[in-house]
Amino acid sequence: MAGEAREKCAVAAIVAPNTKIPASVPAYESLFAMQHRGAEATGLASLDPDGNLHSHRGRGLVRDVYDEDIIRALTGSTAVGHNRYPTAGSKKEHNQPFVDGAIGFAFGHNGTLPVTDLLERDLEKNNINTAHCNDSEMVGLAIAQRIRGGHGLPRATELVYPLLQGAFSCVAMHDGLVVAFRDSKGIRPLAIGSFEGGRAVASETCGLDIIDAKYDREVMPGEMVIIAQDGTIESRQIVEGEPKLDAFEIVYFARHDSQLYGQDVDEVRRRFGEQLAGQHPPSPQLKNTKNILVVPIPDSSVPAAEGYADRLGLQHRSAVLKNRYSGRTFMVPSDEGDDDNQKSRLSQLRRKHNIPRNAIRGRDVIFVDDSIVRMNTMPRIVALARFLGARSVSVLIASPPVMFPDFYGIDTPQQSELAAANMTIEAMRKAIDSNYLGFLSLKRMIKATGLPADMFTLSCFNGEYPIDIGRARRKEIKRPVNMRPNGRVSYFSKHDFSNLPAVV
Repeated sequence: MAGEAREKCAVAAIVAPNTKIPASVPAYESLFAMQHRGAEATGLASLDPDGNLHSHRGRGLVRDVYDEDIIRALTGSTAVGHNRYPTAGSKKEHNQPFVDGAIGFAFGHNGTLPVTDLLERDLEKNNINTAHCNDSEMVGLAIAQRIRGGHGLPRATELVYPLLQGAFSCVAMHDGLVVAFRDSKGIRPLAIGSFEGGRAVASETCGLDIIDAKYDREVMPGEMVIIAQDGTIESRQIVEGEPKLDAFEIVYFARHDSQLYGQDVDEVRRRFGEQLAGQHPPSPQLKNTKNILVVPIPDSSVPAAEGYADRLGLQHRSAVLKNRYSGRTFMVPSDEGDDDNQKSRLSQLRRKHNIPRNAIRGRDVIFVDDSIVRMNTMPRIVALARFLGARSVSVLIASPPVMFPDFYGIDTPQQSELAAANMTIEAMRKAIDSNYLGFLSLKRMIKATGLPADMFTLSCFNGEYPIDIGRARRKEIKRPVNMRPNGRVSYFSKHDFSNLPAVV
């Protein structure tokens, strides 16, 4: 593929024929609720009664890109929207939704197509240059080409569907119709809801809640849902589906108040913590359990930390504060004998996360986080905790080690960047400088969901890819350092609690 853009995104679509306000208003609200899925750019497109397409796209947060005048100009009872989070390639280009104003067509895509050779050949056959296109734009161009050839939106989508190789949850709009469709495995979520006077589609149910839409169901794997101007729905099963939602949606992506597979994400994450308690209770060397403080790393790990602490009867506190507006950190070399450098180093550590000065002094801290990918954040937090006087620092992760790259829309395309692929758990513990490091096992994570393993895509944990990722990418994947030849994985480090000061 020419434009290597890896992104986790949000899509939304609204059909609101019986309301006095334009569809762009609830579409805006839905995108606002799903800001966590894409904060780099956002876009909205609407169709007015005369079939004219109006659109606005811009870089930045939803609240900053649109104002009242912009939303008012996006007239019509049909709208689609998109939030983008690019993880490689240009941040200034490829903003969605893709639009073809001449034919009144707009398209939004959440996911990634790791293999695009069929799409590229199809477009090149029609003299369309794909050199500067990413996967989403190629899909939009292919559907638009069929519409220009005389097909309606549903049929155009059906014709393009066999060319799509990867993960996709999409919405599109043309001639008063909206379609929503997913790949055959349903790797990325896509929910349908209804509200007074219309229908809504959103990547997560929190995008429905904010507009008081009733959650009806998910778009099924391999299904296309067609929403007419009057709000009626037609379902077409394009290919046979096999549900395999990406487990990382539950681990990290989804908002706490969303539902996946009919379950509250918050409750599943809490059960992750309960399973973590059974697998990694505090070290026996920490005899005074009243001195133990369980601390979540915001935000996705908060329910897991609560579940862990409550199961073991330990105190928990949200002692790590996250600065949501921190920019790039320019690290300063430190010299242990230089007080100015020590202060500068502390300032850098506190730029993204901070801990109240006396919250952890003298305590045996157990940090709980949702995952470790590149291991950029945790060493800084542990260093800050030690600087502020923690007696000991343990780190528990409420998911298995991420050892394999993801090609379906997560920002982990290079195995060389993944800490658990290149280090043992003990080596990671030493690099983090914690007294203990433990991960939730794959078996326990699945148990916490209450669903069978074959209903999930677990590729970043076990290297099994349910949709083809292409020969070149398969050849690049190596057996992780943390995986034995028989496939067994380690979830424990050594306990290193020697020479701790007495509890005051």
